[in-house]
Amino acid sequence: MRPGGSDDARRFAPPDPRPTAGPLDADLAVIRRGLVAHRRRLWIRRITRRAFMFAAVLVASELVLWLLARVFPLEVAPALGGAMPIAGLVLLLAAATLARPTLGEAALAVDAEAHTGDRIATALSLAASVELPEAGSDEEAGVDDEAEEHRFIRRQRRDAARVLQTIPAGLFRPRVSRTPAIVALVGVIVLVPLIFLPNPQDTAIAAARQLRDEANRQADKIDEVAKDLEHKGADSNDPRTKLAQELRELAKQLRERPADLELNLATLGSVESDLRAQLDPATEQRASSLASVSRALSRAATGQPTANSAGDPKETARDLNDLGNKLDNLTPEQQKDLARQLSELQSAASQADGAAGQALRDAAQSLGQGNTAGAKAALDRLGQALQSASGKVDVNRDLAAAASKLQTARRDLANAGNATSAGQQGQPSQGQGNPAGSPGTGQGQGQGNGQASPGAGQGQGQGQGQGQGQGQGQGQGQGQGQGQGQGQGQSAGQGSLGGGGSNAAYLGSGSSSGAARGPVNGNKPAAVGPDLASVFAPFDRVGKPGDPSYVAGTGGDGQTQQGNQTGNGVDNGALTPYQKVYADFYQFAQTSLERDYVPLSVKDFVRDYFSSLDPTR
Repeated sequence: MRPGGSDDARRFAPPDPRPTAGPLDADLAVIRRGLVAHRRRLWIRRITRRAFMFAAVLVASELVLWLLARVFPLEVAPALGGAMPIAGLVLLLAAATLARPTLGEAALAVDAEAHTGDRIATALSLAASVELPEAGSDEEAGVDDEAEEHRFIRRQRRDAARVLQTIPAGLFRPRVSRTPAIVALVGVIVLVPLIFLPNPQDTAIAAARQLRDEANRQADKIDEVAKDLEHKGADSNDPRTKLAQELRELAKQLRERPADLELNLATLGSVESDLRAQLDPATEQRASSLASVSRALSRAATGQPTANSAGDPKETARDLNDLGNKLDNLTPEQQKDLARQLSELQSAASQADGAAGQALRDAAQSLGQGNTAGAKAALDRLGQALQSASGKVDVNRDLAAAASKLQTARRDLANAGNATSAGQQGQPSQGQGNPAGSPGTGQGQGQGNGQASPGAGQGQGQGQGQGQGQGQGQGQGQGQGQGQGQGQGQSAGQGSLGGGGSNAAYLGSGSSSGAARGPVNGNKPAAVGPDLASVFAPFDRVGKPGDPSYVAGTGGDGQTQQGNQTGNGVDNGALTPYQKVYADFYQFAQTSLERDYVPLSVKDFVRDYFSSLDPTR
């Protein structure tokens, strides 16, 4: 039996002699009081021993944890490292409670360490098994075996009490458990630098956290887009409603698997590619034609030259309905004049919508033939076709805006992934890199072509006008530009690769230094010279950016006169400080970027351009 007690000691230890009723024998009371003091000190020794063992286990566990944290990016390592001491303290308190010795265990421990010849434990055992009569009674004064046994127990009890009083109080001094203490000390010496020296995995952990946070941010933004599309969707067959369901699933995936960068980028690219395939690249041209035709039809129907200046198809439908109700009251000459005006708009109506062009053609033919009933039906169909075309434009614009936001989300998520991979890259190598490959570092020389330098553009326009009576005019234009540039220099490091419309699952990274051509300078202060402080912006005559454009004619025959004249010019008042009109042009540019699906590099170029002109910077 190990000194100080063991698991077996509790089973074989004698019970506490405290009686249920009545006072204890004087010698037995002395023994019990002495054992209570020794039991308390024995408990402290047991607690001390278990504390050393728990400290050794705790330090070893912390050591293993922080060694693993230097090999693998364990983001939960600090939390686990802080929770281990708390858990160890709770377990130590539980172990200390269970280690409280009984009075019998204290008696066995005293006999073992004080070498009393089991006097103390024997006294407790006899007290539990033999009940003695009162001292000096006739029963104890007898000469039979039972009386002799009682006298023997009393002598043994007095001897045990006497020996117990001679045992020093410091019999059970706490002891240092050598092996656990050495393990704990060595572990602490190794553990301190592991905790406080920089951990190479901290960069990877921070990058992974950044990627997770970015995925959650993009999920919130995609949810907002889906919510907006659901609100605008007319029914379950509306493309916006179907797209909203896909975006909900995409946001759910981003939240559930934020660390799976390749899967998230591939899913974003797939949804964006499918959405881009649904877009009509001629939507804005159709919208312009639709507004122009709607405006011209309203003015032809009402006879007012300023009617429906915004070109709203809904207002045009109401004007056409009113015109249909008035057809019977028009004279044949008025009907023919109206038929002529409608015929002049057939080309523009066909460009806006095929059904609208056909309805307009039928209305003009019916009016020319004097068929007012057919003309009224055709005008009703024309109004419905214009509103339907307007709905298609709205749907395409909403889808284009969603595609643009998905494009931005994919780039932001890829940039966060570049930061994650940057912490896991090896030594730089010499050679030529591929922008479409996985991220890496390298140095080399090369040449590249791109759209960074200014390009040349071409445009075409058409216009029609009538000089007799009420004159209407309309125009359309389209321009395209492309530029190329070359540069040489050393490339090394990290950066974000611009570009849009890519379906790659991962966007490459790289940066370059050297001579470059194009708008690569930083933002300039808003201060400009007096010659450049104003811009030509006659808003009162041509409208603000984004307003519908039209040309209104006047009735009558004009005269032509040619001549030359010299003298001082007159200030036309069209020059405006650019600080006052900057917000209008900037807002128009932002709206145009959101309504159409354009490459990211173009978006960045436009934003950088306006940022360089910002008068508040």
